[in-house]
This record gives sequence, C-alpha cells and structure tokens, in this order.
Amino acid sequence: MLKLTLHWEYFKSTLVLNLSSSVLLAFIVHFTLMTLPEPPPFYIVYIRCCMFGGPLLCLLYKEMSRKNEYYFYYNRGISKLSLFITTLSTYVLTGYLLIAILHYAKLA
Repeated sequence: MLKLTLHWEYFKSTLVLNLSSSVLLAFIVHFTLMTLPEPPPFYIVYIRCCMFGGPLLCLLYKEMSRKNEYYFYYNRGISKLSLFITTLSTYVLTGYLLIAILHYAKLA
C-alpha cells in the first residue's frame, strides 16, 4: 500500500507540469496538422499530447532538475524505471479512456 501511495505522489508531482507543457505541445502539433485536408480537433491533439509528449517532457525535466528526488523513492524500494512505467501507463490509459468516452459520445 505504501508503494502505491508513493507512485501516486510521484504521478501527482508530474501532473501540473504535464498538463501545461502539453498545451504548448498541442498548439505546435495542431498548427502543423492544419495543412491536412481534415485535421483532428484540438482536444484530440491535446489528449494525445497529454498521453505521450507531455509525460516525456515532464520526466526529462524531472530527470534534469530533481535528480536527488529519486533517492527517496529508491530508499523505499521503488526503482526509477518503475516510476516511469507507472506514470506513463497511467497517462496512456487515462488518455485512451477519454478518447473512448468522447468517441462513444460522438464528439470525436
């Protein structure tokens, strides 16, 4: 139970940075995709950026700026790879769930 709580705390520490960096990344990707005949809506691009691009940028930032934070998790028996995989899989599963709900509601 303690490990699950620590994974949740790590996920929460990446959430704000992920959502804000995904907005910038989604604007860049959306304007790039505007050249297509039928570009996807912005909210789909944003969800996909929250799933893949934002978490990778966030984990890179945390790796560069808060390197000593991983010792706390390592001393509790949680590896850095475990934190990365858990965080990325949470973002991907949440994103696919949101896209499925939007598709079911005929919004996507």
